[in-house]
Amino acid sequence: MGFTLATALLLASLAPAATPAENPWNGTWVLDASRSTPGAKDQAADGYRFTLQPDGQIKWEIPSLGEVVTGKTDGVPMEIHRTKPAPGLTLSVIAEGPEVLIYKVARNGKPEGEGRMTLVENGKAWVDISWPAGQPQYAGEVVYVKR
Repeated sequence: MGFTLATALLLASLAPAATPAENPWNGTWVLDASRSTPGAKDQAADGYRFTLQPDGQIKWEIPSLGEVVTGKTDGVPMEIHRTKPAPGLTLSVIAEGPEVLIYKVARNGKPEGEGRMTLVENGKAWVDISWPAGQPQYAGEVVYVKR
């Protein structure tokens, strides 16, 4: 029995529809202190969880702080919710393409810190270069790997 165009079309119609690729940021990430700036582990979070939607919605979590931030990657400040309240603390995030997130942290509208997170190693790790607001000369580098 030969393979015909009709058979190919029938098989194609039975195959599940392709789903859009998941955002490479989605998932759980853990700190790799051995690849980070010395001393950075003392100031870095142990891990993150991200969920980014195609429409720009983001859920940013730091489990060790009980932190959850939800909103959009449009640069508008989002309230940071923590288990231990942090009144007036906000985070703004801008996605620069699929592999870069730019962020700023402020308290009561006053900038405290900022940084650039870049996916590397085909999305298996990301590098966070962060610094106190307006002081990039004090930048440090932290590396997280996907769990």
